[in-house]
Amino acid sequence: MQNSNRLLFWLLLILSVVLLYNLGGWGVVETSEARYAEISREMWLTGDYLHPRLLEIQHFHKPLVTYVISAFGMELFGPTAFGARFFLQISLILQVWLVFLIGKELFGNNKQALIAAIVYITIPAVVLSARNLTTDSFLTTFELAAIWCWVKYKKDAAPGWLYFFYLLLALAFLTKGPVGLIFPVLVAIAFRWPQTERIKRASYWHHLPALLLFLVVGASWYVYLMLQNPAFVDYFLFKHTVQRYANPETFGRSKPWWFYLVLAPALSLPWAAILLIYFRKLKELPKQLKRLFILWILVPLVFFSFSGSKLILYILPLFAGQALLTSWLLCQLAPDVVAKVTRASMLYFVVLAFALLVAPLVPVGISLPYLALLLPVLMLVVLLILWKRPVSSLAKLLASALAFMLLLLPYATHLMGSNPHLIKGSRPIAHIIQSEQLQNRPVLVYDNLLPSLAFELNKNIISIKEESRHLDREIQFENDEKWRESLLDVKKPEDRRRLNQLLQEPTVLVVKDDLPQKQRWLLRYYKSSQQSGKWTVYY
Repeated sequence: MQNSNRLLFWLLLILSVVLLYNLGGWGVVETSEARYAEISREMWLTGDYLHPRLLEIQHFHKPLVTYVISAFGMELFGPTAFGARFFLQISLILQVWLVFLIGKELFGNNKQALIAAIVYITIPAVVLSARNLTTDSFLTTFELAAIWCWVKYKKDAAPGWLYFFYLLLALAFLTKGPVGLIFPVLVAIAFRWPQTERIKRASYWHHLPALLLFLVVGASWYVYLMLQNPAFVDYFLFKHTVQRYANPETFGRSKPWWFYLVLAPALSLPWAAILLIYFRKLKELPKQLKRLFILWILVPLVFFSFSGSKLILYILPLFAGQALLTSWLLCQLAPDVVAKVTRASMLYFVVLAFALLVAPLVPVGISLPYLALLLPVLMLVVLLILWKRPVSSLAKLLASALAFMLLLLPYATHLMGSNPHLIKGSRPIAHIIQSEQLQNRPVLVYDNLLPSLAFELNKNIISIKEESRHLDREIQFENDEKWRESLLDVKKPEDRRRLNQLLQEPTVLVVKDDLPQKQRWLLRYYKSSQQSGKWTVYY
């Protein structure tokens, strides 16, 4: 038992170092991460933690928890990519720990719990969630914590765990709304534990005050905004709940019905392949665990597949269930079967390591520092050493997956940092503006919503709208006309006049591709320009 706890401690410590390494080495990525980072920066800058703003216009697509946490990261480390992503890494570390704790309660076995934790941190989709700032990693942490509290409550019959369960549900609700309740509630329905009638009766009366706690905390921010403006009732309940699920075009998240059925296994290899190949073995699951994993994995997969709006991170909590199920399966397979699985998995890691080594060397437009190429070499060396080590096949499998992922993380940071054209960000544009000492001038962005540039420059920018639907901002909640200073519509005479007045002073104009012919009059105000990919900076 102590050995598993000690291994978990070292796993979390090493993981912390690797996750924080070069965390700010690449710029914030359009569109989602840039939005979250910029909203958090403006929150940190203004001190208004109740009214999220994107480029100085109120933005209520998501509740406030993610922004508040990220703003606190900027309070500690400044308005940088590192500061924006810092607590995202802490969130992932907590998830690994929670998977271990849940596994310990479900299996009554620290070894199986540790296996589940290792499987979880080596699932690519899970690691991806902590590399790009969104709500989903924070939401998953609250959901897993709620699940753990429910399991503890059912097993220990201690009412305190019930109150923590409802409090964590409230935090999930304040992170992403009703969708944050799906996984914990399904697991709560599925997980049962034999209790005496006396204990059941003693705990029943706690549900009502615990539910009241959820309502008070979870609804607090929504009620506050609805009291300020009744239009928020329709906005939250209809547009951002019903339409997001039913209408795929509302938020540009349209994907085919089979999206999760293909991508979820692909982003959880080799573990998904092991589960699929030895699926029949899952019939031996104890009845309680079978019911639990059906409601944790299968039901959400079907539910989200019917949703019109799909992104892989929407089902992130599902991978924790997958890791726990994989742990159970690996401990049930015969030694010769585990040996076969280990050989196939290690071959898979070898192929990936070779691909990472060769990718920068072939003429496909990818560059990488030569020292970073040592990482895939080190992967191959570690895999060779593990192959020859006289240890169990299961230990080899887990160690090879963990070593591969821990070396892949720093490799990926250098890959993204050295190839800004592969990610949608504005760091190269910001570098041009800063190197020419233009950051004190007003920065105009033509017909593009570009929060990443505002974040990289740590200043507000002005958007010039002509055709882009991304600049159709939600201004119905604005209390004054101040928002007009950051958004100019060239089709409106009053905004056109303001733009002309603004151009009388030195400014910077950022344009993607070419200006339309009818707007090329803007260029007469600029003498110089520099190119960065598809973007041109005029000054």
